Amino acid sequence: MFKNTKNKASFLEFLQKQTLPNANEQAIIDMAITELMHKENEYRVRQNMIDELELLAVKMKLSKEGVKLLTKLSKPDADSDIAQTSTTWFH
Repeated sequence: MFKNTKNKASFLEFLQKQTLPNANEQAIIDMAITELMHKENEYRVRQNMIDELELLAVKMKLSKEGVKLLTKLSKPDADSDIAQTSTTWFH
């Protein structure tokens, strides 16, 4: 999803550039940024964002921009998904 040798940094930079029109949507982004800055696992942070945005979507309270962000976050990324999966195999 975020091609870079420092995946977490690129995901953090991506989020820092995002602004959503609704305060509750922006709060999800802000929380994710805080979590990444506190060295939380990027995959967990991303999944939490997806879960929160999906809840808003189900309630029909997700803006058009929020839908675009959710779509981008939800797209499968074979490289990172395989890397994440392989770490669980050998752990």
